[in-house]
Amino acid sequence: MKRGVIVASFGTTHDDTRKKTIDVIENDIKNTYKDSIILSAWTSDKIRAKLKKRYNLHINDIKEALEEAIKLEIEDLLIISTHIMDGIENNKVKEAIACYKDKFSRIRMGNALLESDEDFEYIIKQLDSIYESKEGEAYLLMGHGSEHESNKIYELLRNRFVEHGRDDIYIACVEGYPYIEDVLPQLSSYNTLHLSPFMIVAGDHAKNDMAGDNDSFKTILEDMNKNVDFELKGLGEYDFVRRLILKHADEASYVS
Repeated sequence: MKRGVIVASFGTTHDDTRKKTIDVIENDIKNTYKDSIILSAWTSDKIRAKLKKRYNLHINDIKEALEEAIKLEIEDLLIISTHIMDGIENNKVKEAIACYKDKFSRIRMGNALLESDEDFEYIIKQLDSIYESKEGEAYLLMGHGSEHESNKIYELLRNRFVEHGRDDIYIACVEGYPYIEDVLPQLSSYNTLHLSPFMIVAGDHAKNDMAGDNDSFKTILEDMNKNVDFELKGLGEYDFVRRLILKHADEASYVS
């Protein structure tokens, strides 16, 4: 039976972070699923349109990737999601699969990064070991945010950090609750803030909304007379995140 894998990612217009994140994730998947044809799909229509307009570069959306799998006569298909949560983008993938499931003998899909209690415990334990706790200092992670109900993962993650003894790790989003204005009162007592993107890639939002010189997380905190530093490191650069993505792939459920 001919096997295939579609790696479904949000996407990015920034080559530097793509090479460190999405490309590395896909390379790990190629090394793991050596007997499969590996295909890519990016779910962000906005990003795909920008790349087409700027560079005449076409990247498949999920439906186009499914069509390509059919043309390649793939019978056993695995979908690996690199999305943070089971939100709008991840559901695009699920909806497309539902329309194409009868075209394959078998089709499976792995969970998004943070869905189960075990996922939260794993990520928190790993980040706890990376972010050193120091008096007067705190960490602010920048999430994307969404209007989807799954956006609650950010509050859950913050609460889990507190339960884990890390009440110095906060989360604010660019396009969903909690916004940075919601967490500023809690950050007022700290002298130093460390900023990191809580996104697979460190692209536009990380470079501009988090660390930019105009109306960013960094400048808002600097206006509060805080010492601010940041790292432009997407979650996809971490081995432990890529291991979790592969674990979800290994546990993928059959689509019925």
